[in-house]
Amino acid sequence: MISYEEFMDVFKRLRKLNGRAIFIFKGTKYRLAMNRFIHARDDYDRQVQWARAFGTKLPHDVLNTFQILAIRVKVRDEEKEFSDLNKFIEWIKHLT
Repeated sequence: MISYEEFMDVFKRLRKLNGRAIFIFKGTKYRLAMNRFIHARDDYDRQVQWARAFGTKLPHDVLNTFQILAIRVKVRDEEKEFSDLNKFIEWIKHLT
């Protein structure tokens, strides 16, 4: 589980590092993407309307609702992939 405050902290750290994170979920073709802003993408990497992808859920609710298959992160020239949200959070906090 991730709180709203913790989600925003991760988002701010990622923005500060000029990074990008894509959250891929099981059972849906939509993904949550974070870079300069938070938005939804489809499995063809096209931006889609948030309401179409996740309805009225807030970003931290999306992470708490759907099972995460992978988190693909690019920070500076480093690309990493995580399958666990907590490991991703620990890693991003360690960078800043």
